[in-house]
Amino acid sequence: MSDFGLDDAYVGIVKGVILSMFPRAIIIDITHNIKPQNISEASYLLFTSAPYFPPGTVHLAVVDPGVGTSRRPILVQTREQFLVGPDNGLFTDFINDDAKIFHLNRPEFFLNHISQTFHARDIFAPVSAHLASGVSPEKMGEPISNPCLLNRPKPEIKPDRIIGQVIHIDRFGDLITNIPQKLVPENAIIRIMGKEISGLSKNYCGPSGTLLALIGSSGLLEISIASDSASLRLKAGVGQPVEVIFAQS
Repeated sequence: MSDFGLDDAYVGIVKGVILSMFPRAIIIDITHNIKPQNISEASYLLFTSAPYFPPGTVHLAVVDPGVGTSRRPILVQTREQFLVGPDNGLFTDFINDDAKIFHLNRPEFFLNHISQTFHARDIFAPVSAHLASGVSPEKMGEPISNPCLLNRPKPEIKPDRIIGQVIHIDRFGDLITNIPQKLVPENAIIRIMGKEISGLSKNYCGPSGTLLALIGSSGLLEISIASDSASLRLKAGVGQPVEVIFAQS
């Protein structure tokens, strides 16, 4: 996963390094269309994708506006998977009491020449290849306990409502919020930008142009417009407040 896009050769070069060092690697692209330098977007997409990969998977994730600075290259080991990339909050959702974090500071596991602008090629790809081939994380770096974490917005819970916000907009213009399913009664009223939606829909279907609220595949409340883009039509972006109002009994 990266913000490299596919217009340049960066993605292909990183794959070439991995395959040169570990030819049996199976490489799967989650996406390379993260908005440039958008760490929060990458973090969300990685968190919602990783659970569907098998144990032992190595996730190489690079959205790295601080490449070449003092930010550390790190490896996060969870119970079942590994994550390799920059220490800039990208792996926030995977860092808990069970995770082990390593500062990648053993140059023998990097390429011979390190560019200050392409650590994905020179550091992260070689480390990922070594991990996939069975090298233990302990050999590639020193344990650390102070990784960089993103400041995640949490829903505000009030007696009569939940106040959350949009945290991601998908390709279809659906507005994905930070409000989990467990906080949303089926008969709630959802309010965004002065518009109200009564209750939850089961899916994205409805008369064209209908404003919908539903629980998406990530288990979070979404705002959608049937056969259209909610983001464009409502002119709503990341950070837009969303309210879940409890219906009176």
